[in-house]
Amino acid sequence: MFAGFAYGLFASDSLPFPVSVGGQAAKDGAPFAKIENPVAADAELSVESKDGMIIVNVNAVNAKNEPVPASAPAVILLQGKTETNLDKTMNGKKLAAGNYIMSVVSEGKTASILVTIK
Repeated sequence: MFAGFAYGLFASDSLPFPVSVGGQAAKDGAPFAKIENPVAADAELSVESKDGMIIVNVNAVNAKNEPVPASAPAVILLQGKTETNLDKTMNGKKLAAGNYIMSVVSEGKTASILVTIK
């Protein structure tokens, strides 16, 4: 029992810090963490970090979780805060329905999370 508890203290490669989208905590996985259920295009994004700058790159992926050719990533910046909404992209465009991988960069680490927009 102690070994299981000790293992829980170490952050994983895909989820080095807690992230939630639409009220759902990302579940750790390999090679990517995952938001289990589809979320709205304006769902709340929350990152548990003490970093003053959090950068989120959102890339469209296909059914095999491979980047969609010729698609440009959406960028979301969190400056001095840990919560925002998915529709607060730098270019002002909402994410279309589909599958995405979010790369959340904070504290010198990157969380890689699969999410589906409904």
